[in-house]
Amino acid sequence: MTDTPTKTDAQIEAPADDQHRDTDDASAVPESDGGLDPRSETIRRYLVWGGLAVCSVVAVVALIRFYGSVTDAIDLWIDPKYQPLTHAAFNLTVLLTSLIGVSALVRELSGRE
Repeated sequence: MTDTPTKTDAQIEAPADDQHRDTDDASAVPESDGGLDPRSETIRRYLVWGGLAVCSVVAVVALIRFYGSVTDAIDLWIDPKYQPLTHAAFNLTVLLTSLIGVSALVRELSGRE
């Protein structure tokens, strides 16, 4: 006879058992590709969009109330012949300020610096 070692039944089944454990361990751990990571760029983008929506609604309400108050003050304090010019200057100031805010938010959303 030769001195070649032979495998017992337990040794033959052991690698199959190891493979089975590896498969179970891999399937038990969920992959993190679809998870929500707080540092994720997608979450940051949604938060910026949400911030834009909330700020826009608040700004519209505040602007309507402020506009009415300033219009009343212009009508009260400014001579009637200068009121149209004063209203135009005020409206232009409000428009330019709003455009600066929108521009900053769009730049943030598009990723430009």
